[in-house]
Amino acid sequence: YGERSGGIRTYLEAKAAWARRSGAIEHHLVVPGRREGGGEQRHELPSLRLAAANGYRMPLGGAELQVLLRDLSADVVLLHDPYWTPQGTTRAAHEAGSLVVAVHHSSVAMQAAGLPGPPWLYHRGLRRWYRRAYAEVDAVMSVVDPRKDSGRAAALPLRLGLDPAFKPQIGVHRGDHVLYVGRLSREKGVHELLEAAAASPRPWPLVLRGSGGAESALRAHARRLGIEDRVRF
Repeated sequence: YGERSGGIRTYLEAKAAWARRSGAIEHHLVVPGRREGGGEQRHELPSLRLAAANGYRMPLGGAELQVLLRDLSADVVLLHDPYWTPQGTTRAAHEAGSLVVAVHHSSVAMQAAGLPGPPWLYHRGLRRWYRRAYAEVDAVMSVVDPRKDSGRAAALPLRLGLDPAFKPQIGVHRGDHVLYVGRLSREKGVHELLEAAAASPRPWPLVLRGSGGAESALRAHARRLGIEDRVRF
């Protein structure tokens, strides 16, 4: 989650907006922010900026988070970040009487692909971390099978929606290009998308819309593949 990040921020804020409109649940969003505070149902805790490209921030410890969870005494805590003191956070939530659901957004392989160096260097350490992080939660929610990474099966499916802007519109002509919208980073598979464009017998245009640390590498990759005239950032 960050000021300019993509999918997870969109997902969380869409859920918060639905909760406000419907009144079906009381929903609190706790994120790393610029300062402590944020609002009645949005809580920003102290953090340091980690990546300027997308505004990701690193939380400064977990003490404030654990105090907040005890104060909120939520029915259910959805733990989206497995790196923000997950064991201490889970225990604090349990002390407040909350159930804890770990949300498994991706795989160890995808996480490792976004780190510098050969991805296999990180697999064992990341898998060990995930297993510790999920050891004491009450359930795991996932869009993929998390057993290989976390040692836990998904008790709940993670259902992701599609914004109406991406659905075919009656009377709107569909172009012949391929559009990618999201963070420009290696684990998103954008390098593979460039390679698919180069391998395709049809020279369809490719539009990449987003920001991220891999932008310069993607531009260089498009030049190496000889398709820079077909790719627009």
